Amino acid sequence: MKNYKTLLLITLMSGFCLTAQNKDTKKADKQFAQYEFVKAAESYSKLVDNGKADAYVYGQLAESYYNIFNTEAAERWYAKALETSDNPEMVYKYSQMLKANGKYDESNKQMDKFATLRPSDDRATAYRKNPDYLPKILEQGKKFNVQNADFNSEQSDFGGTMSEGKLYITSGRNDSRKTYGWNDQPFLDIYTITKNTDGTYQEATLANNKINTRYHEGLVSFSPDGKTMYFSRESYYEKDFQKDSLSSTKFSQLYLFKATKLGDDWDTIEALAVNSENYSVKNPSVSTDGKTLYFSSNMPEGFGGFDIYKAPINDDGTLGEAENLGQKVNTEGQEMFPYISSNNTLYFSSNGHLGLGGLDVFYTKVIDGKIAPVRNVGIPINSNADDFAFSIDEENDEGFVSSNRTGGKGSDDIYAFKKLQPLCDVLISATVLDDKTREPISGAAVSLFDAEGNKVVSKTTNEEGLAEFIVECEEDSELEVVMDGFDSKKVQVKGSNDEENNVQISLDPIEKLIVDESINLAPIFFEFDESNITAQAAFELDKLVQIMNKYPEMVIEATSHTDNRGTDTYNNGLSDRRAKTTVQYVISKGIDEARITGEGKGETEPKVDCSGGCTKAQHAENRRSEFIIVSPTAE
Repeated sequence: MKNYKTLLLITLMSGFCLTAQNKDTKKADKQFAQYEFVKAAESYSKLVDNGKADAYVYGQLAESYYNIFNTEAAERWYAKALETSDNPEMVYKYSQMLKANGKYDESNKQMDKFATLRPSDDRATAYRKNPDYLPKILEQGKKFNVQNADFNSEQSDFGGTMSEGKLYITSGRNDSRKTYGWNDQPFLDIYTITKNTDGTYQEATLANNKINTRYHEGLVSFSPDGKTMYFSRESYYEKDFQKDSLSSTKFSQLYLFKATKLGDDWDTIEALAVNSENYSVKNPSVSTDGKTLYFSSNMPEGFGGFDIYKAPINDDGTLGEAENLGQKVNTEGQEMFPYISSNNTLYFSSNGHLGLGGLDVFYTKVIDGKIAPVRNVGIPINSNADDFAFSIDEENDEGFVSSNRTGGKGSDDIYAFKKLQPLCDVLISATVLDDKTREPISGAAVSLFDAEGNKVVSKTTNEEGLAEFIVECEEDSELEVVMDGFDSKKVQVKGSNDEENNVQISLDPIEKLIVDESINLAPIFFEFDESNITAQAAFELDKLVQIMNKYPEMVIEATSHTDNRGTDTYNNGLSDRRAKTTVQYVISKGIDEARITGEGKGETEPKVDCSGGCTKAQHAENRRSEFIIVSPTAE
């Protein structure tokens, strides 16, 4: 799950059944309202021990543990609360806790229940469309090497943004700060860590007191020239907050600020106009061209809790109107921590899209003005814990991700990673059918070629006529299908960003290549002034070999032709060489030489009359070989 320890990470969702508050829960409710979840859990637990618990207390206990990432305790109390409740959001969170604890089958049962209770919810719709999503994520393969960073502390550490040789992180390691009731850790500050030439890091240094205050500071991002830093901070700094009349608790928002580089340090802190006392804005990320700021906000009219937004950065440094990225990115859950990379891939964390548990890292891209499918980055970047604050240098394939997974040094740790394989891939599902019967063809050889014509891999279709291939996103490819008794075929597959590309290939029975007294092959073209057999010519000639093997009495005459560039004598000689090369190829495949002859026709029988001039393509049409059945014609 992803339930963050500070308001910089998430705005707390209230309890499920506030009307159940009473004098017995007053103390625990006040602690809960003040985000003192450790103390609140203790107080609610005492009510359970004293026999004063009900569905409300169980739900609040679950929520308290949910917010401090005690997944086992949260699972236990959600289960107890749901014995007498069908609250959809509670069911959803229960499924997340089960998933975080590795109980995938039980998690799916709760997702089924959630989808029944809220069928129109985007999270339910996505689950119904792809209920077997977990194995697909887990089977993607490890495309990253992930290591816990040496500079983590025993407190919360997250983020990881490089600028001018320094790494900027957010950390609760400053013991001189007051502790925060959410997790009893110090308030968060921004630190810098200098990276050495050997790739190691020096000790973390606290940023100056114009950046850090006694309030929380969060993630940072930089303008392309490195002279402007954007970061999050609690609105207390601006003296903006709301006060609960009953508990006297002060509620802040999260604001975005920018600082200007002055010498080697930061100065001139300014609040951005997008801030509002009515909602939070956080997690800034500046595009590589410096023209757009991406951020997360729970401003009104969004789709869920926090959504991802973008706003233009004007020439004078001000922000234009914020734009919600829409329902392909945002869900009824939480979408946070956007990071826009140098190749304009948008990475973000979400607990609303299908994942491994809580917040997972996802990515998408805008192609031709449209948002490509949102994809899960997969393991080991993602785990069944909270995975967030992903950033990457696309040139050297290195970056950072934060997580509260088990085995770390603190509650949140920063993990350094190296990308090992291309992240975005497409599953090509090729189904081969008999064009006459429409039945699947098993045992067909399907070969994948890359855009340069290199054979990548060959597979054989299964009983369903299916062969599957993984290719990189946006890369063109070609499929070649060969099957005894059928006309071989090549199919171009246009590169795309879709998760799956279903290709149906229909093969004609080999007899359809026999027309009247000739073999209807695609033209056997030759390069200019050349007579050698090309790969394309070999593909077509193999069909001729197949036919001649099926009809062992068949005798073929091959005629070769040239274009009209060159003298008659030269063209006659060239076409004769091409005819002989064609014949020799067929013989090399095991056909008796008595069954095939060849004759060069020069330029005497053009397919296109080029006496008045021709294009290159028309000249190519005249450079060809054709095949006539001498005897006997197949029945």
